[in-house]
Amino acid sequence: MTSDASPVPGGNLPTLPVKRVVRPTPSIPDHEVVRQIGSGAYGEVWLAKALTGAWRAVKIVWREDFEDERTFNREFEGILQYEPIARNHPGLVHILHVGRHDEGSPFYYYVMELGDDARTGVHINPDEYIPRTLQTDKKFSGNKPLPLDYCLEVGSQLAHALLYLHSKNLTHRDIKPANVIFVNGRPKLADIGLVAHLDQRSFVGTEGFIPPDGPGTRRADVYALAKVLYEISTGKDRMDFPELPDELPAGTVQKKWQAFNTIICQAAEPRVEECTIDSAEELAEKIDALRGYEVPSRFRLQKKNRRKFKRTFQLLGAAIAGGLTAYWGVLWLNEQQHAQEPDTPAEAHSQQSAPEEESRNGYVLVTSSPAGASVYDADGNYLDETPYGPIELPAGTTVVYTIKKSGFADKEETGTVAGGSTLALGGVLKEYHPPTDGQPWKDTEGVTYLPAETRHVAETPLTAALFNKFLKEDRQQGNFQMQRQQVQPGHPEKDLALLTQDGITAYLAWLNKKCEREGLLGKEFSISADPGPQGSGRTDGRNTYVLNVTRVFQVPITVTTNPPGASVFFNNRLIGRTPIEEYVNQVPYVIEIKLPGHATMRRRGLDPQDLYLSLQLEPDKSVVFGSPWTNSLGMDLVPAGNNTLAMAHEVRVKDFQQFLKATGRKAPAKPGFPQEDDHPVVNVSRQDARAFARWLTNRERAQGLIDQHDSYRLPKDAEWSAWMQLGEEKGASPYEKTLPHDHSREVFPWGTSWPPPNGAGNFADQSALIYLPSSRVIVDYEDGQPYTAPVRSFPPNRLGLYDLEGNVMEWVDDNYGGPESLPIRSHGVARGGSYLSFRPKQLTTGIRTPLPENTRDDALGFRLVLSSERPPAPPAP
Repeated sequence: MTSDASPVPGGNLPTLPVKRVVRPTPSIPDHEVVRQIGSGAYGEVWLAKALTGAWRAVKIVWREDFEDERTFNREFEGILQYEPIARNHPGLVHILHVGRHDEGSPFYYYVMELGDDARTGVHINPDEYIPRTLQTDKKFSGNKPLPLDYCLEVGSQLAHALLYLHSKNLTHRDIKPANVIFVNGRPKLADIGLVAHLDQRSFVGTEGFIPPDGPGTRRADVYALAKVLYEISTGKDRMDFPELPDELPAGTVQKKWQAFNTIICQAAEPRVEECTIDSAEELAEKIDALRGYEVPSRFRLQKKNRRKFKRTFQLLGAAIAGGLTAYWGVLWLNEQQHAQEPDTPAEAHSQQSAPEEESRNGYVLVTSSPAGASVYDADGNYLDETPYGPIELPAGTTVVYTIKKSGFADKEETGTVAGGSTLALGGVLKEYHPPTDGQPWKDTEGVTYLPAETRHVAETPLTAALFNKFLKEDRQQGNFQMQRQQVQPGHPEKDLALLTQDGITAYLAWLNKKCEREGLLGKEFSISADPGPQGSGRTDGRNTYVLNVTRVFQVPITVTTNPPGASVFFNNRLIGRTPIEEYVNQVPYVIEIKLPGHATMRRRGLDPQDLYLSLQLEPDKSVVFGSPWTNSLGMDLVPAGNNTLAMAHEVRVKDFQQFLKATGRKAPAKPGFPQEDDHPVVNVSRQDARAFARWLTNRERAQGLIDQHDSYRLPKDAEWSAWMQLGEEKGASPYEKTLPHDHSREVFPWGTSWPPPNGAGNFADQSALIYLPSSRVIVDYEDGQPYTAPVRSFPPNRLGLYDLEGNVMEWVDDNYGGPESLPIRSHGVARGGSYLSFRPKQLTTGIRTPLPENTRDDALGFRLVLSSERPPAPPAP
């Protein structure tokens, strides 16, 4: 890039570098330079790690590769001028810092954001890192045509980036697949060392991407981009243009592909006089218009997909009758699933009679109305068009998809795969109605915004009535106290809201989310606020606010913590772990920093531009998965699997009393014997146990002891078996696991001998003869407890869990299951023995007692597990 005016075409050029010598690793301030990852005619690219821990790419341009100092200095000045331009558009690789080293072997350098890894995405292994480019995407696809919607997405984003570059009177001069780098899944134009002013016609570029009329013009950049799109959409080499591929990618709509190919041919026309698309603006408009193309109603799934649908509906056990297609059948299923009450437990009926192997996997199907929308995974990778799937996945897998279609609002869908069934996601897409230049726009609350230069501004300041509506609707509201500013006496509906910065930030987050859901805003727009004049004499920091809508730009933030490794959430989206240096949308924000065992820290603001947070995290009593923990009721929990803690003992009388006091719920019947506070609570149904779990979850979330993704629940039958070291059990349901098999034998928590050794647990021992006949106690066994015993009265197992074998039977979360003809298949299940157990069968490790879920009994209680479904954080740098 140069600022010299009107150089002679072909002259006054940087001389191509001579044969390179082996150079030492360059030293870059505040960075650890790791290894060289690329080189070219205009320098080397090195992988480096910043002091914050973030991975960066550093371009090194050596002085000795230029014939004279003037040319070297001119290139350096050009990069300095380009730096702020690159950071103002999401389609250009951002330059974060420019510097120069003049001692020894002189060079200048610029630090850039690092592209994704071609194989692992945003997860960077410095020893194996390979940048993801369009070239690597082509290679990994076997140089076959890439999916049409992927090509349209890439074409649109690069055309808009090129339009911005041209608006700054610059050209790129070397657009090719290797110079399109993906950052966080988004394609960006790279190799900015070749960017130059429009008047610089130096002959640089790559054969086949340069038009016959020469490089250095807007038309030449558009021509090159069209050739890039030709390669990825056809799988052919640019030199084969305009040959067509032998076959199109599976699922491609032929007419839509032909329309895209026509656009490419118009832009890559070698004859200037015949070229009908010679500007980035025209190219972007044509591609964006095509992305809104509707899939013809006659378009149907190919045979392969129809076979998948057939298998899915066999698993569902539902027949789609009449003229309904499989697509609409699954949409109906989706509506039924979403219509369930949120507290209704997921029953296992559909799985209990399924073969064991099949129940380990389930299916995901993503649909949309209208169809033909693009589906992206949680990392932003394009997958296919809707209907997408069915895709077979292991049971328990949590999936996150974003559904995009031109003219409609993005739709984010998430769910967990259940074994032996299909998770149907998607539904009706909302039409997209963002602000339009020169036209008024309304938000979801009916507020009108008028066009004003580069944004839309609300007609009136935010009213107290609208802020009160937010307070009523927002479930996670803070203590945002509002004061009123009277506008017209007798008309309180016109009063304005006087708010602190925290209050207006929370309101904007709520309003932006509502407008996105209703298709009024997308990721490229955001509502923000300008403070009005502070009232006369006010010193409390409250202002009135006027809302406005602007396009979103990305800005850098840096967050460091002591200790490090904390998860950073930006507007409820996990962006990484500390130390972190990241680009975020320039919108009103709430940042949360969470580290297990430490108090969550929050920061709010209207603009995160250059935000730098260095925080000392304070230890607290919140849960740390993987370590023993004591909860708010004084109940001890111990690690019992991935992201799971189990209560070391049964829920006690005193624990349940706190629940009854807080909820006003009716107390269970007292047993026919005395109990102290530390005895296990009895006479509780499965519904009672689940209600206690919900109450305790809400209580400790509010106290900040557990995360919103953490919850208490009854243990699964399989978890209980794992605690008892049962290993692989035959069968899918509790019923099937109780059936005898070839190698069945009685195993007890203490071994294989009978009777149990004295003190092994609280069973029907000799002390129970005060109320039981001798035929119902274990001969010669002594434990000293005729009824329930205080929890922890007997030794724990290897995990630190007490009384699994006795004291009281305990509810688990599963239904009993079994064949359709089994009358008790919908019963609940209790595990373990009790103080009434005297037969060997009652004390085996695999004992399961089917009971109606509303059963209340003197020998029946429960314990809970605390489990987490927190989204995994990206790896720490």
